[in-house]
Amino acid sequence: MDLSIYQPYFNSVPDQLDEVQYSRLLRYFQLLDKVEKPVVSLVTLVFQAEETLLAHIVALSHLKTIIPYELIFVENNANAETLGILNQLGAKVVSQPLQGITHARQKGMEVARGEIVCSLDPDSLYDPYYIDRMALPFFEDEKLVMCYSVSKRYESDFRLSQKMKMRNWLKVQVFKSRLSRGFEERIKYIRAVCIAFKRESFVDIGYAVDLPLVAGCDDGMLAMHLHRKGVFKYVKVDVYTALPPPREPGKPFPFCNERFLKKNSILQEAYEALKVND
Repeated sequence: MDLSIYQPYFNSVPDQLDEVQYSRLLRYFQLLDKVEKPVVSLVTLVFQAEETLLAHIVALSHLKTIIPYELIFVENNANAETLGILNQLGAKVVSQPLQGITHARQKGMEVARGEIVCSLDPDSLYDPYYIDRMALPFFEDEKLVMCYSVSKRYESDFRLSQKMKMRNWLKVQVFKSRLSRGFEERIKYIRAVCIAFKRESFVDIGYAVDLPLVAGCDDGMLAMHLHRKGVFKYVKVDVYTALPPPREPGKPFPFCNERFLKKNSILQEAYEALKVND
């Protein structure tokens, strides 16, 4: 997957496109509006996404599939710049005024019409065959409830240095090594940026909207609930997403789903029970 083709769209708006590109994206959303019975729902949440949103849309317009699909943007009190891009191109936008990623993901699931729901992020670029690779396995195995993959990272304006390429390669190798270590280990690496799930398996559960807004909550809890209903499948597919925000040196990136996992240490359980909240 060549990210260089998306560099001209970084921090861009539709007015900066040439006439052919602009008309192509308008036509893309017009055709999506005509899909009456989507099999797959692509759901992207937006808040302050103006830097990467146009490139994200261009990447999705390059999807190659014969599977009918819809594309839904859930705006969660998005800024004017983000909404301007979506409105100008005629994208399907639904609003969720309750602030929070899980509120927004729940809204997306409620309005989705497809049998399969793909959770997307606006700072991510997707392989042209993403839909086929993530959705077709559900029709090959009726017990399957979730497909997931691992995303790679890009640097500013979709660039990949040699160091980042090596980091991405190592990340994929580490991820693969975790696959054989049991569900409690794998779940830490399931991310909403590249998951697809069977809507009927999750509709009666829903997203836990009271979770704190730290990494790993929404996708981790989704995976935990679905694990009780069927099987998961790892899919090899290219997805590139932005680097995470800076964190305090020496401290790991927080995974709030870990606090829902069964603890093996009696001492650790006692320590948590004695912890005093400020």
